[in-house]
Amino acid sequence: MKLLIITNIPTPYRIAFFNVLNKEIIERNGSFQVLYCAKNEPGRHWNIEQNEQKFDHQILDGFHIKFKKLYLHLNISVVSKIKEFNPDYILFAGSWNMLTVIYSLYYLSISRSSVKTIFWSEGHDGSVRYKRGIVPHLRSFILNKFNAFAVPNQRSKNYLFEYLKLIKKPIIILPNTVDGDFYQKPHNWNENNTQSVKEKFGLPNNSKICIQVAQIEERKSAKDLVLYWEKLSATIKQGFILVFVGEGSLKEELIQYANKNFLKDIFFLGNQQKENVRNLLFASNVFVLLTKNDPNPLSLIEASFAGLPILTTRFAGNCDEIIHLDTNGIVIESVDFEQFQTAMISMSKLSSLHESGEWSLSNAKRNFDIELIAKNFIDQIVKNISLQNKVQNNH
Repeated sequence: MKLLIITNIPTPYRIAFFNVLNKEIIERNGSFQVLYCAKNEPGRHWNIEQNEQKFDHQILDGFHIKFKKLYLHLNISVVSKIKEFNPDYILFAGSWNMLTVIYSLYYLSISRSSVKTIFWSEGHDGSVRYKRGIVPHLRSFILNKFNAFAVPNQRSKNYLFEYLKLIKKPIIILPNTVDGDFYQKPHNWNENNTQSVKEKFGLPNNSKICIQVAQIEERKSAKDLVLYWEKLSATIKQGFILVFVGEGSLKEELIQYANKNFLKDIFFLGNQQKENVRNLLFASNVFVLLTKNDPNPLSLIEASFAGLPILTTRFAGNCDEIIHLDTNGIVIESVDFEQFQTAMISMSKLSSLHESGEWSLSNAKRNFDIELIAKNFIDQIVKNISLQNKVQNNH
């Protein structure tokens, strides 16, 4: 098997999976390569060391256009790279409207290539921004050109075939995942370690931490969360502080608001390297993600491996796989203060229960084990796509 992945930029949350996927394919005497359309995009603050990527990869030359909130990449050289690698399968990861994706599909079509194309689709009913007009029609038209789809769960599968009404194609289940070993709290982690983390980041020693790791943007409800936190009574907060990790267009506005209104229990730590994020998760008591639009946030999986109870919304595409019957967290139906307040009362109780963290961790190991996901992904390609080709050829 020769698998090529074409995606927008290198991201730390994909590198771990690509490393494991590369290892799995090589063990099966196959070849693996990743083509990136750009080195980075505005608003991204990752510092990726070259040696972290233990697989064949290239950053393509190309043109990069900003259109409203979209970053459109066009890499003409992708055609020569496809010819050079000569893959059996191409997995396109990123947006369906990326120009390089459309250009690649056009080339494969006119060249009558036998390469099978797979689109990695994470969208769901709660993440759709454009429900009317030309955009849904364009989306459906382009997605129908692919031979198969990789989706993280049933919700995303339903989105393709029930919401978009696409032509039925083979489906490969590919949950988002992270390096679970990295985010799992070591057995020897103790209160001294937690106090050291708080001291490093200037957090009160006697506090309990409610942490959100996300871009500080409207779609992550950053402003709503600050306003909701301000309205919560001290009785409900029970010594919790609110910690934001990440950058975004609302960060400075919210810092000024917090300072102006003397909100001493809200902290903005900015963007942090993954080692710091991990340690902050280990030192925290509750993870919150009040997202309004999120296909399948990896931060919820990281928090699960770290053993945290989680508060999120139904707009997080993987909420059903993350939260189980309120035993390790709460899913609220909308970004609303009353719902948030009620949830925080429950979260205060969950944060003191050791079992909630144990359930988060065991669930993460069961549903998001990175090596098992890589193995299953390759098995499904062989079974679902190759087998279908044989059936079609026999007819």
